[in-house]
Amino acid sequence: MQKIKLFSQYNLDALFLKTQKEIDDQISQWPDHYFYSGQIQLHVETLRTSLRVDLPEIDFKNGRQVMLERILPASVFQPGLRNNANVRVDVLIFEYQAIGHIYLLGCCPPIIVPEPPGDWYVDPVHQQIIIEYAEYEKHPRKTLIAHQHYTASLQLCYESLKNEFAVFYKKMNDAIDAAITERKSEIDDMKRMLDFLK
Repeated sequence: MQKIKLFSQYNLDALFLKTQKEIDDQISQWPDHYFYSGQIQLHVETLRTSLRVDLPEIDFKNGRQVMLERILPASVFQPGLRNNANVRVDVLIFEYQAIGHIYLLGCCPPIIVPEPPGDWYVDPVHQQIIIEYAEYEKHPRKTLIAHQHYTASLQLCYESLKNEFAVFYKKMNDAIDAAITERKSEIDDMKRMLDFLK
């Protein structure tokens, strides 16, 4: 598991620029006959499929709640205590299934993302987002209320990001069409030039 910060690590524009570069690089390497063989649509669909990265489906309203006993530094609960002293506590954990490219949940939506009240982790093997509340024992009611408010905000962030990805794929398809038109034009220009030199 690795610690993450949802919806605040990656810029979607940077992802689009990377995708745009991949589109230009791949289409520039296509042989000329791709454009005139009647199979161009097949190559375009293959390219679209290879570049598509889907936002994982996740529902922050429905998570699995478990309680685990952990040994943590006592200084987490009582500042000023020695660092080598440990205490056994019940940690509240929420698990959310996130099937797909989980790293995309790090992309920034165009709305304000609240600060997380717990520690957030991603488990790519089990395709889960995990939230741990180490101080649950200290403030159980406050922790649950903070979690409910935060996950409601995250659901809004998720919906907003989904809309951004719809725009992203429209831009990606437009970029593919533009790159193909440009490459076709270059091929036609080269053919005309070669015909003129004959």
